[in-house]
Amino acid sequence: MQSEPETVCNVAISFDRCKITSVTCSCGNKDIFYCAHVVALSLYRIRKPDQVKLHLPISETLFQMNRDQLQKFVQYLITVHHTEVLPTAQKLADEILSQNSEINQVHGAPDPTAGASIDDENCWHLDEEQVQEQVKLFLSQGGYHGSGKQLNLLFAKVREMLKMRDSNGARMLTLITEQFMADPRLSLWRQQGTTMTDKYRQLWDELGALWMCIVLNPHCKLEQKASWLKQLKKWNSVDVCPWEDGNHGNELPNLTNALPQGANANQ
Repeated sequence: MQSEPETVCNVAISFDRCKITSVTCSCGNKDIFYCAHVVALSLYRIRKPDQVKLHLPISETLFQMNRDQLQKFVQYLITVHHTEVLPTAQKLADEILSQNSEINQVHGAPDPTAGASIDDENCWHLDEEQVQEQVKLFLSQGGYHGSGKQLNLLFAKVREMLKMRDSNGARMLTLITEQFMADPRLSLWRQQGTTMTDKYRQLWDELGALWMCIVLNPHCKLEQKASWLKQLKKWNSVDVCPWEDGNHGNELPNLTNALPQGANANQ
C-alpha cells in the first residue's frame, strides 16, 4: 500500500524432488499457510527460472578453495554474523583442535545445501507448531466467533490434501486430533456426567470421518496403516476420549464379523 513504508523481507525456500520442504521469511507472519513473500518468490522461480542463479553445494565450493581462501571465507562469515555465529564458531574450533572430540571421529562434515538422499522421505513443508496453536485457539473459543467455521476450513484442507495424495493430510489430521484430545472441556464434561454440545459433536464426527478416509485409502502402505491403528488405539484408551453414539465399550469396534467371509470374499 502507498501509505505503508516499503519493507524488504529475506526469504529462503528449500526444495527436494519438486517439493517445498522448508521455508523461512523475516516478515514474522505466523500461519499454517505460506506467507505472501514465500508465494511470491515461488512464483518468481517458476516463471523466471533462468534468472535464479544455481550454485553448487557449499561442500563442492569449499573443496575448490585453497587454504588462504578458506580462512578468508570463514573470517568474513564470522565478521558479518559475529553476534550470531561467534559462540558456535569458537565451540566448533575447540572441538576440531581436540583430537579426542566426537567431531573428529566422524569422516567429513554435514552439508545442508547438498540435498537429501534418494532413499530419504520427502514431503511438503508443514508448520506443525502453527497447526497446533491455531486449533488450540479455535477450541478455546468454544465454537464462538466463527471458530467452528475455522475448524471446518482446516478439515476441508485435510480433505484437499487427501485428494492430492499429499502425505501431510494424515500429519495435519494427527496434529488436529491431538489438540481435540487435549481439550480441557472433555474432562469437565466427563466429571459432570454431561454430554458435549451438538456443535462440538459435529466436529468430532467430522474428525472420525476423515480418519476413516485415511485408514481406508487403498494407496497407503501397510506400515502406515499399522502406525495409524496403534495411534488410534492409544487415543481410544484415554479416559476422556468421547464415545461414539451407541458404542459404550472401551475397545475399538470389531468389524471382522461384518466382512464377507469365504473364498469368494474380496480382500
